[in-house]
Amino acid sequence: MSKNLPVNNADPTTFVELIVKHERPLMRYIRCMIPHLADAEEIYQSTAILLWEKFAEYDPQRDFLPWAQRFAYFEILKFRRNAARRRMIFSEETLQAIADTHSASSTTLERRNRALQACLQKLPPGERNLLRSRYESRETIGAVAEELKITAKSLYRRLDRIREKLSQCVRHHAKLLEE
Repeated sequence: MSKNLPVNNADPTTFVELIVKHERPLMRYIRCMIPHLADAEEIYQSTAILLWEKFAEYDPQRDFLPWAQRFAYFEILKFRRNAARRRMIFSEETLQAIADTHSASSTTLERRNRALQACLQKLPPGERNLLRSRYESRETIGAVAEELKITAKSLYRRLDRIREKLSQCVRHHAKLLEE
C-alpha cells in the first residue's frame, strides 16, 4: 500500500459513493468561507483524506453531509490559522457566522437549485444554449454577440429577459416544492 494513502480497513465503495454524491454541496460549503478556488480545493482534498481516515467512525444512520461539513469546518479553521501569517482572512467569529448561515439556508438553497434545474429544462433549446454560451464558456459577451450577429446590447437584453423568465419560474417552482 502506498505511504500517501491513509490506512482504513473499511469498504471503500460506500465511502466513494458518499463522497461523490456530496462533493458539490461540500465544496459549496467550503467555498462560502474560502473565496479562492485553489484554497478551497486544497481544503476539500485534505477534508476528503480526513473523512476516509475517520470513515470507520461514521454512523450510517446519520446524514453524511453534516458529518463531512464538520470535518471541513475544522480543516478551514486549520487553513485559516496557517494562512493568518500570510494574509488577511475571516475571523473565527465571522467564519462561524457564515457556517451557521449556510447551515440555516441549505434546505432553501437546495430547493431553489432543484427549481432552477427544472426551469432550465423548460427553456427552449435556443435560450438554454445561449445561457451555456454565456456562462459555461470563457467567451466574452462581445464574442458571443458577434457569433450570433447581434450587438452586445441586444445580447444583454436577451439574457436579461431569459434571466427574468428563469427567476419567475424558480420562485413559482420553489413555492410548489415548499408546499
